[in-house]
Amino acid sequence: MSLMNKTTLTFIAFIACPILGLVTAVMGLVMIFTDNVLMGVIFLVVLTQVFIFGGLWALMKRRSLTGDPGGQ
Repeated sequence: MSLMNKTTLTFIAFIACPILGLVTAVMGLVMIFTDNVLMGVIFLVVLTQVFIFGGLWALMKRRSLTGDPGGQ
């Protein structure tokens, strides 16, 4: 059994990556508001984008495994 099955990809695409993206975006804003601008911008620009693209990758991979263009 592969680790990248439909259930795992669903969890990554719909739960893990969106939550981690939201948490890093909030942390980036908190850092900016507390005068740690450089690290805050890095959190917002780099880390948040990593989780966004990770979620999109998992969604595309899940769709290709199930053969369902609607994603359901």
